[in-house]
Amino acid sequence: MTGNHGSDGEAARARGERRRMRTRAAILDAAEVLLSHRSADAIKVDDVAEVSGISPASVYGHFGTKDALVDAVVERLLDTSMATLAAAYARDGSPFEQVQEAGRAYMQLLVEHPALTRYLSVNALAGPGLPADGLVAERMHLLRSMFEERIQAAIDAGELQPIDSRLMSFFLFGAWNGVAALALRQDQAQLTPAEVEQSLLQALQVLRQGVVVQKEGSGG
Repeated sequence: MTGNHGSDGEAARARGERRRMRTRAAILDAAEVLLSHRSADAIKVDDVAEVSGISPASVYGHFGTKDALVDAVVERLLDTSMATLAAAYARDGSPFEQVQEAGRAYMQLLVEHPALTRYLSVNALAGPGLPADGLVAERMHLLRSMFEERIQAAIDAGELQPIDSRLMSFFLFGAWNGVAALALRQDQAQLTPAEVEQSLLQALQVLRQGVVVQKEGSGG
């Protein structure tokens, strides 16, 4: 009997933990949706509770404060970014093919997570204001450095012309973030997510024609 009671207790704890994780994920999802349209300062816990369908008390119970919730959303976005680009770099192919794959992956990440785009474009200009800002700067530096390394590897392999890999990595990251931010605008300069994706793919093709070393007989 004691063993059965122990098993029942473990099963109940496991169910409770799964329920807790689902609730936490729902709160994070709701906060990310709101951060896609507003700055962190403009979001209230009551707004997150309304979007998630979870009580404000539960939101506070999981995260304590609004700033802690925003930090958790940003950290999750950064983890997703790291995993996405790490997977792109780990794929088979030449260094330049990995550069292309990472570019597409990062572009898709910005399109699918406008909260990340808004955070990078708005918070970066405003300067440090949230506890997560230091982590954002650190992770984005790491992501850009990884991209720079693959560009340099493509140059060393004779796939790209001898350009400055550091400056090119800054240019590409800046261009991707800037074009993706156009989807956040509310005026005639606004692009749809589909147009953002098409624009960045087109730019990647133009860039490819300009910096890729053309082999004899390749036909361009």
